[in-house]
Amino acid sequence: MKSLVKEVEKIKPKVKYEFHKWKRQLSIVDLIIFIGFFLLLSFLRIDYVLLAAFIFIFPYAILTKRKLLFNHLLFAVIVAFIWVVVAAFLGAYEYNSNFLAVAGFNFLPFFAWTTGLFGVYIIYSHYEYRLKKHTYFRRLFLFFLFFIVVLIAFETIGYHVFNIQNTVKANYPGLPICDCIHAPRWMQTTYFLLGPIYFSLCYLFKLENPNVKIIKLFK
Repeated sequence: MKSLVKEVEKIKPKVKYEFHKWKRQLSIVDLIIFIGFFLLLSFLRIDYVLLAAFIFIFPYAILTKRKLLFNHLLFAVIVAFIWVVVAAFLGAYEYNSNFLAVAGFNFLPFFAWTTGLFGVYIIYSHYEYRLKKHTYFRRLFLFFLFFIVVLIAFETIGYHVFNIQNTVKANYPGLPICDCIHAPRWMQTTYFLLGPIYFSLCYLFKLENPNVKIIKLFK
């Protein structure tokens, strides 16, 4: 029996992680593009910019040879779509500007959540390899910290600089200090939960890091 176990161990593959050959450059380019689209919001209609960012993801993922990104994009679309459908059913969104909308489905929050969740993951993915030996909760914590920063920054600038207001919930108090996300507590809580939900789904379905190639080496 022991000899059989040893034979099995001999053929058991070792796992090696090989990074994308442009990993360092991509981490910089990804961040520049992320910030670039954010800055474009100051000059162009926000819903058009978010739509353009969503479309841009497809050729960019192919050009950088990271087709695995489409798996993460799909989950971002699913989470955003479900939330916006639920929000539309509850009448939670109505803006002070005429953004793209069809039959009560507002595309501003849909594209904002899709590109936001996906964008946060792209930046996070460049550091995820350092946590490969850590637990799910530690990985979730790092992702959640970055997600909170991006969410609050986007909501604060959107409200105070771009004057984007959800008129349906305008009478509700916003978060302390930043005075953003004017909505009832359940809606504010949902905003903060969407990030962990998205991350947990990607983790549950074992989506691979698009910047890392796993190679199995036999002894």
